[in-house]
Amino acid sequence: MLNHLLSFLTGVGLFIYGAHLLSKGLQRLAITKLRHYMSTFTNTRLKGLMSGFIMTCLMQSSTVTSIIVVGLVDSSVLSLAQALGVILGSGIGTTVIVQILTFNISRFSALFIFCGVILFLFIKGSRLKTIGQVLIGFGFVLLGIELITSSLVPLGKLRGFLHLITVLSSHPLLFVVISALCTAVLHNSAAMIMIGISFVTSGTLGVPEVLPLILGANVGATLPVFVSSLSASTEGKRVALSYMLFKCVGAGLCLTLLPWLGRSIYWLPGQLERQVANFHTALNMGIALLFLPFLPSFTRMIHKVFPGKQSEIAKRLNDTLLSVPDEALLKTKIEILQLAYEVKDRMIVRLPYYLEDPKEFEPIQQTEQTVDDSYRMIQKYLLKLGQQDLTDTQSDKEVQLLYVLNDIESIGDNVMQCLNLIQKSRLQNIEMPHQDYQILETFIEYIEEALEKSIQALERQDTAIAMKNIQSEPIVSQFEMDLKFNHFNRLIDKNEYNPAISAIYLDLINQLLSIYQHALNVSRTVLGLI
Repeated sequence: MLNHLLSFLTGVGLFIYGAHLLSKGLQRLAITKLRHYMSTFTNTRLKGLMSGFIMTCLMQSSTVTSIIVVGLVDSSVLSLAQALGVILGSGIGTTVIVQILTFNISRFSALFIFCGVILFLFIKGSRLKTIGQVLIGFGFVLLGIELITSSLVPLGKLRGFLHLITVLSSHPLLFVVISALCTAVLHNSAAMIMIGISFVTSGTLGVPEVLPLILGANVGATLPVFVSSLSASTEGKRVALSYMLFKCVGAGLCLTLLPWLGRSIYWLPGQLERQVANFHTALNMGIALLFLPFLPSFTRMIHKVFPGKQSEIAKRLNDTLLSVPDEALLKTKIEILQLAYEVKDRMIVRLPYYLEDPKEFEPIQQTEQTVDDSYRMIQKYLLKLGQQDLTDTQSDKEVQLLYVLNDIESIGDNVMQCLNLIQKSRLQNIEMPHQDYQILETFIEYIEEALEKSIQALERQDTAIAMKNIQSEPIVSQFEMDLKFNHFNRLIDKNEYNPAISAIYLDLINQLLSIYQHALNVSRTVLGLI
């Protein structure tokens, strides 16, 4: 019994690892083009469905497709309605690998592995090595199926194992739940479905009894996506929730009709294993056909059920302003100015205090999170505005505001990098000399002054202030070079200066210089130099 159990577990492990290699290899070969394709050709529900189908067929992972979709929605590349079409297509795409594996090609596993190893180890060229990885992965998948199937025949004769499977098959809902949890742990619905097919081909279960396992595998594939969406925006969470609802509704309807499905599944063409694969395909096609015509209504329902908290910025930058571009541009500029003042007053001004008191870290961190959230909302609004019928002047203003917004957000990121460096030095018990703190504070004063002038120049559209601000750059550049020159001189004298602080000190200077350049970029934008 132990040998057969180990053989079964080995087969499952080989299948999962092979599927991982296969998916990673295909992603390397096609992910960039597929992301571009998905973000470009999803303007209708049907195109979105086809995009999701093609992407999942090529990558062999609906989970990866769905996680990418959540990311694209999170970054405002796709709308919720577009994303849901892609999600429905990915469900159909994941059935292709099951259909392929149902063919009796396991005996060719050694050939695929051998050819893959030759390409991976002995052929030059990263693309050919990746193809080798794909072949090795596919070979491992086939070998895993062969081990699973061969081990289930003797396991199915064991009284305890047979009793467990019989109990599960007589309680369909429990079977669905356990199958879903196992699929979530394995991160691979195809592996769970192939185990179900092996139950059928080994005679352990009949086709009707294995249907709850297929339903559970279909639902379980959504759990990793849902977990990954917890750190996403509200819109990203809506995508993951919708994905789970699609599969749960499909599973619920099938459970209700399970007695009828158990009798009618034999109408499907092919051998027993093909009938299971065809049921899996029909299930996901049925879910797509059920929801695709009603996606706009479903999207509105999801927004009502899961509304999310509307921020003050979202209330002020409402879509009704988009029909009056000049007003929308003015409102957006006001929001960006407020964001810039927040970065200056709550981050740049507080930065020197953190050098002396680590307790300042938390409020700056909270401000940075607020800045990031505001950045995403304002950027999304400006991109919506860019899709309107703008004049050349309005279009130029929109692009300028996007540039300024990006620089303000980058300043926040650089400040956080400074704080991380300071925190790192404290964890390593590295303490900079007091004179270094004073020098860095002087640098921060230059930054504060430059950012203040840039904000004034943007607010008043005053090119004179912007020009004067840029003309001070040589002074600050010379100051930065003097800092490094003096630092290197002190570093030579080991009695005076500890070399351990060198890397952190120089990184701090570089981060502050980057902040200064982003502050000047706002003035450059006002002058039309960017």
